[in-house]
Amino acid sequence: MNPEHYVNPPVYTLIMVTNFFAIAFGFIFKDMLEYQVSQWNTMRQSQSQINYKTPNLIVAYLGLCISLLVFVGASLSVFCSIYWIAYGLSAIVVLPTALLIWVQLGSMLILLVRGGSEAVDIDSYGAGQVLDVQAPKANLSK
Repeated sequence: MNPEHYVNPPVYTLIMVTNFFAIAFGFIFKDMLEYQVSQWNTMRQSQSQINYKTPNLIVAYLGLCISLLVFVGASLSVFCSIYWIAYGLSAIVVLPTALLIWVQLGSMLILLVRGGSEAVDIDSYGAGQVLDVQAPKANLSK
């Protein structure tokens, strides 16, 4: 019996550890953001916007992004033996996506402040309305 099959290479350990930290930071970020929104909801008259750019939220989001960056880089390094290429591709994928999500989060929170929860609820948007008014009406009486 060859015991080398049961050895866990460091890259797989790095993948598991960074995956755990990414999930943990994600839950921390979600809970902090929910707390900020509920705090704003209780003080709507005195608070004109949701304060999501607090240091705690920024640190949680950066922890999430860094964990994802290392996770994706380590996962790609399984298939690519050149580490700097794997981590470079990881940076190309994760960093612009993280920036886009942060900017979009700000837009969604502004939309929540202006229009309430109905403004961000996709299911209730245009419920019961025909979206394309110029489309020919279907003849259902056959």
